[in-house]
Amino acid sequence: MKTFWKLLPCRIEQAATPGPVRKLRARWQRSRLASMPSRHSAGPRRLYVDLAVISRHDAGTGIQRVVRALARSLLSENPADWDICFVAADRRRPYHAVAWPDASKIVAPDEMSAKPGDLFLGLDFSLDTVRRYRHQLTRFQREGGRLWFLVCDLLPVERPEWFSPNNVLRYNAWLDTIAGLAEGFLCISDQTEEDLRRVLATRYGLQGGYRANVVPMGHDIRESLLDPASGDRDIPMRFDVETPFALMVGTLEPRKGHADILAAFSELWRQGADDRLVLVGRMGWAVEGLRDAIRTHPEHGGKLLWFDDVDDLELERIYQACQGVIIASHAEGFGLPLIEALGHDKPVLARDLPIFRIHDRLGVHYFPANGSATQIGACIRQWVEHVRGGHVRVLRPEASWKLSAQSLLAAID
Repeated sequence: MKTFWKLLPCRIEQAATPGPVRKLRARWQRSRLASMPSRHSAGPRRLYVDLAVISRHDAGTGIQRVVRALARSLLSENPADWDICFVAADRRRPYHAVAWPDASKIVAPDEMSAKPGDLFLGLDFSLDTVRRYRHQLTRFQREGGRLWFLVCDLLPVERPEWFSPNNVLRYNAWLDTIAGLAEGFLCISDQTEEDLRRVLATRYGLQGGYRANVVPMGHDIRESLLDPASGDRDIPMRFDVETPFALMVGTLEPRKGHADILAAFSELWRQGADDRLVLVGRMGWAVEGLRDAIRTHPEHGGKLLWFDDVDDLELERIYQACQGVIIASHAEGFGLPLIEALGHDKPVLARDLPIFRIHDRLGVHYFPANGSATQIGACIRQWVEHVRGGHVRVLRPEASWKLSAQSLLAAID
């Protein structure tokens, strides 16, 4: 009930802006961008980086690893023409300066303001914050600042059945806000850029008037750690990593495809296979049936393991120990676990989707997108045999988080 009342203004606004009204509003808001000041003030410009979510609560999800890694890499780049300032907002205060990654550092919590040439980068997935303080962002523009946002995928708009109604509502309201305000968008893949252009055209009637750039994603988890020195700590493993196992990484939610892989492994186990499956990820929305199927499975605790509280350092150790990684998502904006696995020189078996086919040359193998449990199980068996026989050649991705930060800075400049 608390969430209902919290989102009530958002519900009313969404109900009051049907498609034609949404398009008119977006075009009207964007028509003002051309009249904004384009000159730069003397000296370094200020780059305000939104960390509204992870500065308050870092849940360790894939998106948050991306945000953390990019933010740290921007600091490391220390660009001469940008003064980087991390900002956040909450229900009590609009966007203001925050201390990050060292929370003990003393930072004056000044409210964010702009001078010509400054830029606000919506790096974090701050759905509610951006919507709540859109008037502050509009004022930032009027003062001569520019607004850019990171876009990871458009799935809540295009496949809302995969998400909770509340999250679909929050995402739509966030997208409505940035569609009318953003000068540019940073996309995590070519697929995401293509989806973004399609949604901006169909949902808002925008055929242009904005910039969209793809930022390559890195893969090294160590580069995303808040304390890089912690990567040298010895992490005790909670299960036997000496016996080979296949790994799945990601929140348990409908689109991630865990149920298909569990069914396939169950078929293999009925046939007497000894293969182990380890799941790493928190429980998401609408997977109570999958949760119960895992916990009551005859192999749970033996050949089937599920850990829902793994931090990034432990995850890296698990990546290092596994024999390979399975990616079963029905759709992704990018698929971070796939690139992380390849970055650890681990073979990958992925659902046969275009977003994953771009990694063909790196040695990824595939199973049919709509395969049955028997078909997927046969692909898993063959893949495991090839891996154990040393017949799978893996190439490490070339992109790094340093390159990601450099590409980001080049895009917004």
